[in-house]
Amino acid sequence: MNLPGRQRGAALFVAVFLITVVVLVAGIVTLTSVTQHTGQARAGQADQAWYAALARLESEIPGILGSGTCPAGGNQTIGGLQTTLSCDRIEVREGPDTYFVFNLQAQAVLPGTIPVRRTASAQIMGSIP
Repeated sequence: MNLPGRQRGAALFVAVFLITVVVLVAGIVTLTSVTQHTGQARAGQADQAWYAALARLESEIPGILGSGTCPAGGNQTIGGLQTTLSCDRIEVREGPDTYFVFNLQAQAVLPGTIPVRRTASAQIMGSIP
């Protein structure tokens, strides 16, 4: 014997269950999308920092080769990123030859809640003027 009055709540239970599942799936898809977009944005910022550090190195090298001395350094803004340069000069004597080697390191920082930092290094040699 099947009593129709006893099955009234079953449809409501199924509807609530299905709505819950759909909301959970939508939340997971949204979280995944946000995570991917954030990761891509951070990768783009890291690339910007890397190129700013390279630009700082390239802008200092001609002056170093021309003067034979380390630049004063200090902070410089390139493309909205703060860059710093460190330089070590080593004088090398090999028999009658004397030359110098500069070890350069430039760091670019994109400030923010989680700052992005990238460092580029270079080593250049030349004769003493």
